[in-house]
Amino acid sequence: MGVISRDKKQINCVYASDSDFGKQLEGYLESSGKDILMVNITNTMPTPTQWQELAKELNVGIEDLLDLSKVDGVRKTSNFDANDYVTILDKNPKILKGAIIINGDKTKHITNVTEVLEYFNIDSAGIEKRLHTDEPDINKSTENENFV
Repeated sequence: MGVISRDKKQINCVYASDSDFGKQLEGYLESSGKDILMVNITNTMPTPTQWQELAKELNVGIEDLLDLSKVDGVRKTSNFDANDYVTILDKNPKILKGAIIINGDKTKHITNVTEVLEYFNIDSAGIEKRLHTDEPDINKSTENENFV
C-alpha cells in the first residue's frame, strides 16, 4: 500500500500552477464530474517518498518528469539520485513537465491538457464528421458520457 491517497470518486492532480498548462488543467478535470484535489507543487511539495511512489507507478525515473533545461547548471547527463532530483524540483517547481493525475488505481503523467480527455475516455458528443450542409448529431450515443 502506498502513501498517496487513492479514491475512484476523486481525482488527485499534482501540477505546477505557473504555466498556461497548469491554469487550464482544473477546467478539464472538472469535466470528469468527480471531486478534484489539486496539489500545486508551487505551494505544497509532495515528499520524496510520494515522488518515488509516483515515479514507480508511472514506471519512470523522477528525472523523466522534469525539464532540466530550465535549471541553470543542471544537465540531463548530471549524476543525481532520486532525492537530488526532488531537491531540484523543490527549488524549481516550474520544471515539472505537465501534471500527474491519480484516480483510484490509475496514474498518468500528462503533458498536454487534451490528454485529460483521453484519460477519462470523454468523447466528443458523438459528433461525426459530415458534409458542411448536414446538421451534426449531438445526442448521447452511450450511457454515462461526459461532455466538454
